[in-house]
Amino acid sequence: MRILDRHILLRFLGNFVLLFGLLFVFAISIDIIIQWEKFMDVSAALNPPNAAGEKRATTLGIAKVILGFHGPRIFQFYQYMMPLVALGAMGFTASAMHRSREFTAMLAAGVSLRRAVLPMIVGMFLLCTLQGLNQEFILPRLAARLLLEHRDMIRGVVPTWSIALAADSRGSLLHAAKYDPATQMLTGLSIVERTAQGGVARRIEATSATWSTEHRAWMLVNGRLGVPSKPTDAPASERPSVFNDQPIASFATDLDPDTLSLRHHRLHAHMLSLKEIAELTRTSAVDPGSLRRYAVGRFAALAIAILVLMICIPFFALREPTPLLRQAVRCAALGLPLMLTSMVIIAVPLATIPPTVGVMLPVALLMPIAAWRLAVMKT
Repeated sequence: MRILDRHILLRFLGNFVLLFGLLFVFAISIDIIIQWEKFMDVSAALNPPNAAGEKRATTLGIAKVILGFHGPRIFQFYQYMMPLVALGAMGFTASAMHRSREFTAMLAAGVSLRRAVLPMIVGMFLLCTLQGLNQEFILPRLAARLLLEHRDMIRGVVPTWSIALAADSRGSLLHAAKYDPATQMLTGLSIVERTAQGGVARRIEATSATWSTEHRAWMLVNGRLGVPSKPTDAPASERPSVFNDQPIASFATDLDPDTLSLRHHRLHAHMLSLKEIAELTRTSAVDPGSLRRYAVGRFAALAIAILVLMICIPFFALREPTPLLRQAVRCAALGLPLMLTSMVIIAVPLATIPPTVGVMLPVALLMPIAAWRLAVMKT
């Protein structure tokens, strides 16, 4: 059986690599065709001028730009497409074995169909393990490059953006004319600390600020702290128009760079490691329930991918001749809605249901279905 197991496993993984490569090349080919002019402009801008002082795009330069932009995206593509591609690889592998009567030969040798499809389930476990390693170690390091858009290819860093009145857990409002995630620097910073009634308790202004992980605070440059000469909760006629300013070196808050990026880029949460999510849960102004859903959802998504594969395997692992096209249509009609619906349930918070329970709900529903599908296989 070890020879058969190795043979089936390698065929399954080989089909996965082939399908994954074809889909990735197809996806980036569409993007290259649509954005061809931008790739040419970036290649021309990065190439040295010729003897006439002109900058022109070259074939090698365009290839380097495309590889630099789309190369890291293969890991992001794996994160999103692995369950669907694995489902297709299972269909191709099992249908080929059914067409060549390999399942019949294994049954004649006394091997049940459940045992015959076990290597493909093991292969799915291996792919899910790679998925976990990819999400934990690779995507967090590539997050800055994966958030780049076509217009940012020359600079090679995530574009800056302004922050308009972001509130931390204490109710303080932070405003910045520009935030640069590459240097973790705020420019044109203005902070308003409020009283319980919503009035202004203190006002902080600074030319710029840089995040300090050690102090968990923004270190201010030319920081000035303004305290009202009169309480801002006083009647409107008595409220001060002048603040008493004094120097200030830092401002401690839970609005750290990861929190600012999370609020600006919704995809940023999917590129954080579990360690980073746990740290944000303790120290960030982001909703802890959402962060827990992101963390638990990763394990739930992997479990769903394995369970859907187990549910769909009996469509192809057959002991009798059957039209494979009909079986493929049935597999797609059941497997795709199950997978997509489960992913939607994981991503969308459910009212009155705790985040971790809502995320694991599809797993709990699919487990008995997968067990039943394998149990009723004719073998």
